[in-house]
Amino acid sequence: MNKIYEKICLLCILFIIIGFTSCQIIKSENDDFIIEQKNEEVILVRYTGTGENVKIPEGITIIGKKAFYERTDLKTISIPNTVASIDEEAFAYCKKLIIASIPNSVTYIGKWAFLRCESITDLSIPNSVTYIDDCAFRYCENLINLIIPSSITYIGKGCFSECINLKSITIPNSITCIEEDVFWHCKSITNIVIPTNINKIANGAFHACTSLTNITIPDSVTYIGEGAFRFCESLKNVTISNNLISLKNSAFEGCTSLINITIPKTVTSIGDYALRQCDSLTNINVADRNPNYLSIDGVLFTKDKKTLMQFPASKEIDAYVIPRGVKNIEVASFYDCKYLANITIPNTVTSIGLNAFFGCASLIDITISNGNTIAYISGLAFNACANLESIIILKNVRIVDDGGGVFFPGCDKLTIYGHKDSYIEKFSKKYEIPFRAI
Repeated sequence: MNKIYEKICLLCILFIIIGFTSCQIIKSENDDFIIEQKNEEVILVRYTGTGENVKIPEGITIIGKKAFYERTDLKTISIPNTVASIDEEAFAYCKKLIIASIPNSVTYIGKWAFLRCESITDLSIPNSVTYIDDCAFRYCENLINLIIPSSITYIGKGCFSECINLKSITIPNSITCIEEDVFWHCKSITNIVIPTNINKIANGAFHACTSLTNITIPDSVTYIGEGAFRFCESLKNVTISNNLISLKNSAFEGCTSLINITIPKTVTSIGDYALRQCDSLTNINVADRNPNYLSIDGVLFTKDKKTLMQFPASKEIDAYVIPRGVKNIEVASFYDCKYLANITIPNTVTSIGLNAFFGCASLIDITISNGNTIAYISGLAFNACANLESIIILKNVRIVDDGGGVFFPGCDKLTIYGHKDSYIEKFSKKYEIPFRAI
């Protein structure tokens, strides 16, 4: 029994010795750095000094998590060429940091590594780096010029988001996906070249890049995510990949300068609000052999002509007759159509979606053909149609409450016409909307 006990004690001592030799805390000579050694890695754990200009000691291989976090006095940093990794939040909130020369030994830049380093204006990432993690340079608000080498295989989500003064950037061919929110609100970028290896532009990738005027999406791209180009207010010209399959919700929403767009033959799905608030849009074109969608006089429909998807907001006609056979008027389909004064809805229509005619400032009259089979109208379908004077609803059409008990908001001139003692008369009285029997 004693021998077993002795062996256990010896093993415990051995483990302690191994642990001590593989992980130990070392103080540098000037006591400004706390350094930890783990096996072959030498990690700068924390900078404890007060200097504005700091030189990291030779031999460091990893700049650890939050090593210089919130060192607002730090202005320049010299990183030795022994460093391979700059870890999570290493220099986050170093708001006065002007110069951060990244050596050619670094292969990884971690999450939020340079978050809110607001004084950095130029950044050259060496060709040793292969991976830049999420939000690494987010809110580097004075960053103007950026060079990304061809060694990079991944640029993380939100990596350069809110770099509001970034004017130019070259994405290398080594990247295959532009991740979520990578250039979110980089409002000074005027032009960007998407390389031919990219197959996916993820959600919010170029959201609110308000100075971007032109974009060519290469044929390698098959997917454009939700809000990918949302609120790119200066975007006038878009060339879409001939192999695009999916255009997600709000992909080009709020691109108020966009005049024309062509949907390629390969597109199988277009999400809600994909072209909403494109206030300058005059035509939506669809490639002839697209099996899912078509364009009739510049208006987007499903191929079977049963759903009206989008009416161009700046199409200069004052009256429009929705083609017979259409069953569904899609959500936001006539959003902000500035010229339309009169709409005729055929008796084939069964539903009118949420915000279908939102903000149609010139719209005065809506005629729903006799014998209509409309099952429901969204209570917000005609939201903010300030000049809408009349809508005729002859059958027991149901008005759907999708506005929390608010119906026809902003339609202060509206009178609803319908049959006496009908559902629509009771509805109008309940919600104090003027009604006249016909």
